[in-house]
Formats: sequence, C-alpha cells, structure tokens
Amino acid sequence: MAQDKGPRGYHDVGGDMAGDIPMVELPWLHWEKQVEAIRGLLGDGTRRIVSLDEVRRGFESFGIDKYNQLSFYRRRLEAMTDILVEKGVITREELNAAIAAGRGRWRETSGPK
Repeated sequence: MAQDKGPRGYHDVGGDMAGDIPMVELPWLHWEKQVEAIRGLLGDGTRRIVSLDEVRRGFESFGIDKYNQLSFYRRRLEAMTDILVEKGVITREELNAAIAAGRGRWRETSGPK
C-alpha cells in the first residue's frame, strides 16, 4: 500500500527495519531548548514568520548526506536559517556578523579569570 503514495523521500524512514528503539529519556541540551523556543516564536499566531511546514520542507530538501549528518535540532536550526534568508528577513552577512559578535562575547565571558 505504501506504493500508492508515490516514491518515498530519504527522510521518510517509517516502516523501515532499524532495530530496537532505545527507551532512554535524553535531557535537552541548552541550545536545543533555544532552537525550539525560536521556532515557536517564529511560528506563533502573532508573528507567523516561519511555519512548521516550512521548517519541515526546509530540512526535507537538504539532500541525503546533509540530512543524515545533522542532528534533529541542528536540522531545524539550519532549515529556519535558510527560510529566514529565503524570505529576506535576514541576510547571510548579517547572520555571520551576529554569530561572530556572539562568539566574541562568549570568549570574553568564558576566559580565565
């Protein structure tokens, strides 16, 4: 019956044999919580800048190598970034400048005391 829906994408692994599922609760890393919070803010009822469907479309179009290389939250982050650039909300240059500034602040606060 799966053939009735057309070809599957590399991201669609439902029904594939993959072994046992580890039943371990993994704690969220701080940056993962931030990614999820940003996604919620970008797609909330007021802003509607980036929808969950757009994020899904974004990471489903990465290509198999990039998709398999990135973790779940890294995929979401990369997809949101791509969509924001695509929509003209931010440029890659602005993003790179903000990342550099953030890294500079991090070095200043985490250096030897």
